[in-house]
Amino acid sequence: MTTPSPVTVAEWRTFLNGYNARHITSDEVRKAIEEHRQVISEERLEAGWAGAEPAGEDAIVAAEERLGVRLPPSYRNFLRVSDGWENIGSVDLLQVGDIGWFADLCADLIEAWSDVDHFVDHLAVLKRCLLIGEDNGGSGCCWLLHADSVGGNGEWTAYEWWPGSGEDPEPCHDFAAMVREAAHP
Repeated sequence: MTTPSPVTVAEWRTFLNGYNARHITSDEVRKAIEEHRQVISEERLEAGWAGAEPAGEDAIVAAEERLGVRLPPSYRNFLRVSDGWENIGSVDLLQVGDIGWFADLCADLIEAWSDVDHFVDHLAVLKRCLLIGEDNGGSGCCWLLHADSVGGNGEWTAYEWWPGSGEDPEPCHDFAAMVREAAHP
């Protein structure tokens, strides 16, 4: 049976508490630390929580005003439980004050891929995506939310993209489904 995607603040709290309990003490994290690959900061390891303090409504609204969009419900509620997260799947989720338009934050990638003929349609999507997570410690994975694909429930299509792989961005139904899949591969 597939675990349902968390949407509400209470569902996110339950989901993240469970994931954190399994992950922060996992063999994967322990091995990374032994190999001096700090996938979760010492501060967060000592606190026993890979997340951050919750984002306040004022911070979320300020980001929405700065970006000119209303964030999808599952992502807003995630932020209300944890303003960012270290090492979920292969990415760190950014704090709400650090999210931004992919085309602005990663203009070099947009430029590099603009010469690839078969990628033109993907570029149009990427230019309207928010960068919400990245692996800046290695492989370059990006987690994105597409502002122009809003469902009836207010959720946006999410994408995971590994630019260095040469593969196309992988769509996911929404942010919550992407997190669920990353947490339960």
